[in-house]
Amino acid sequence: MPEDVATAARRFVLAWTGHDARPGKDGSYDDAARRAVAYVSKDLAEQLTTTSAGSARQWQQWTQAQALVTAEISRVAVPDGAPAPTSDTAWVRVQYRLTVTPAAGKPSSTDEQVALKLARSQAGTWLVTALPDA
Repeated sequence: MPEDVATAARRFVLAWTGHDARPGKDGSYDDAARRAVAYVSKDLAEQLTTTSAGSARQWQQWTQAQALVTAEISRVAVPDGAPAPTSDTAWVRVQYRLTVTPAAGKPSSTDEQVALKLARSQAGTWLVTALPDA
């Protein structure tokens, strides 16, 4: 896995999964998607900011708990069966531990993963262009 591809994938996942539902912080679930837009193609950016009923419910729970949601990346690799990265396209699976820390009570963690397709932009940077599992 080329380091610049892995770095782009890590940055996207950390921005996309991080939420801060404490007072005065994020105003909605979509704030994370807006932060992640810096790491994605224009087409994917439009999809990321589309709110679903599930994300609205999740945001309500986190807001009530005044939770901070963080991710810790554990692995970035080529998914089983995917082609090796080329000079302009890469398939990546990012595994991470998502931790929800409420204002009161114990934090909870889950192990998560997401598949990403990345492409090199005209400027030479790697951008996430698709979330094949989502």
